[in-house]
Amino acid sequence: MYLIDWYHEKFDDKKAAMNREKQIKSWKSKKLIEKLIGLEHSDL
Repeated sequence: MYLIDWYHEKFDDKKAAMNREKQIKSWKSKKLIEKLIGLEHSDL
């Protein structure tokens, strides 16, 4: 099992985890990231 540090998702293999991490890191929208981690208001 592989986990992303600040937000936990479970993956069956390292490649899937790395692909998801790359996808999230490519997001330029703060709102998408807040939605992913369940924040309505963020002080990030």
